[in-house]
Parts: sequence; C-alpha cells; structure tokens
Amino acid sequence: NKNPSNLQAPLTPTHAHTYAREDLPPAFPDYPWPPFIKQMIDCGNSIAQRDILLLGVFTVLGGTLNKRVRVLYGQKYMYPCLQTFIVAPPASGKGALTWVRRLAEPIHEEMMARYKDSLKNYREEKNRWDSLGKKRSETPEPEQPPLKMFLIAGDNSGTGILENLIEADGVGLICETEADTVSTAIGADHGHWSDTLRKCHDHERLAFNRRTNREYRECPASYLSVLLSGTPAQVRPLIPSAENGLFSRQMFYYMPSITEWVNQFDLSDEDYDSRFTGWGKQWKTFIEWLGASVNLIQLKLSEEDRKSTRLNSSH
Repeated sequence: NKNPSNLQAPLTPTHAHTYAREDLPPAFPDYPWPPFIKQMIDCGNSIAQRDILLLGVFTVLGGTLNKRVRVLYGQKYMYPCLQTFIVAPPASGKGALTWVRRLAEPIHEEMMARYKDSLKNYREEKNRWDSLGKKRSETPEPEQPPLKMFLIAGDNSGTGILENLIEADGVGLICETEADTVSTAIGADHGHWSDTLRKCHDHERLAFNRRTNREYRECPASYLSVLLSGTPAQVRPLIPSAENGLFSRQMFYYMPSITEWVNQFDLSDEDYDSRFTGWGKQWKTFIEWLGASVNLIQLKLSEEDRKSTRLNSSH
C-alpha cells in the first residue's frame, strides 16, 4: 500500500567494522525484514549489535503502535508493547540503543508542543477568570490541560508514573540506557512501581487516589513499553530473584564481551543520531497516516500456523 511516509527507502550502511565476538551465532536467523527495518539493523557493526538494534527497534516502534494492533492470545488481546532488557558488559556496544530512542522523539516532541500551547491558552483564560472578581461565580473556572507525553522518565515516583500513563490514556515508553535509573527510582521512598510494570505487561487497568484533593484517577487499560540496558550488576537491584514477576515478563538479551577495542575515529563520519531522527520523522508520518486510515489492526494465525504452534508446544 502506498502511504506518505516513504518507509520502503533503504539506506546503505557506511561501515562494516566488527569488534565483538563473531564466533557466536546471531540470536535471530536471517529474515527478509522490510527495508525500513533492515536499514536500521544494518547500522550495527557486530552480530550482537545488530541483534539489539532489532530488539530495540521492535520495542520502540511497537510502543508507538500500542493499541492500534492486537492479537488474541490465551483468551485475551495482547498488544505490541514489549519490555526488553539488554544486559551487556561495559564497553560492549549497547550504546547503540540511544539511536533507537530517536525513533520515538518526533512523536513525543509533538505531544509536548501541543501541551505547551494548551497550557499557554489555559493561563490566559485563568488570568481572565481571576480578573472577574465577584463575577467568577457566574463563570466556570478553566481546567488545566493534562500533561500528555510519550517518553516517560525512568527516574520517577510511583504516583508520577501512574499520572504520566493515565494522562496519556495508558500509552507510553520508558527508554533508559542505564537500568539503575529505574531500579533506584523503584527502590526509593516514593517509588515501588514494580507492580505497575507487571500490570502494564498484561495491559491491566491502572488507578490511584490523589490524597490532596481526594481525586480518583484511572484508565481502563495500559500500553506501556520498556527498553532498558545495563551491566549484569544492574539486573539484580531491579529484579532480585526469578520469583519476582518482572523476570517472566521481560525479554532479556545478553551481549558478549568485546575482544578488542576499535578506534572510534576510524568509523564513518556520519551522525547516526541524525539518521535515526530522520527515520523517526518518517515513522511519525506513517503513524498519522495509519491512524487516519484504520481504527484497529487485528492479527490472526492461519490454520497452518496454528498446527505448527501445537506441534512445537507438544515437543
């Protein structure tokens, strides 16, 4: 189908340097990914880096699709909202995930721009309402606009993360390249939102009471995606044991250690942050086109796929 985003235009990778262990097989077999996805994977300069770019791209783009796409699994609709944890030794190349975050920034920036415009209009209306004096009782007080954002900070309180999600109708993405940012926040006095991550994996309802004005806030379903990376030592503070519910809900990828350091000045002079930002703008255009074209995409397995699934599960 033709669409205004031009998502099928690939770019040729400009480097092919390797510095990680190439004796290990890729976690994902060769697959004819769409050109828009393949050009991002090709930015990786090792097998492991290509793997994490694939996982990162799927996590971020899936988060932007959120409630637009669903599949029936276990008598319940599931959405493309992944929770991915890249575990890597220091200097192993996991910094490539910062490029992936750029894919979501155009969507986030537009949401923040809309909020700032709404906030400016609210303050003007509030000033006019305050100037009415005794006549204020005859005019309803303006309501402050909700702060809607897509990229949610990992350094957050339990109430803060709930507010961010509820204001955005349950949709959001936490993308942190240092996992201890999240684990420290969860373990703080006003943290303890590990249960929120578990609920969001299953798209459960979120709610809380605001004590100051006895306000009750809720959203019927949650669509939070999470992309974290960190060293092995940063895993345990976030997920202390296998009994912790986050362990079974998150997808882990372990990057191998490097065998030699590569001079970064020998690589391409191209700025990959800018490249991924450009792809993010293309993706934003596609998301807007998709939202105007269809309300919902529901995926179903063919009968052949169902038989294959039953066969694999029997083994």
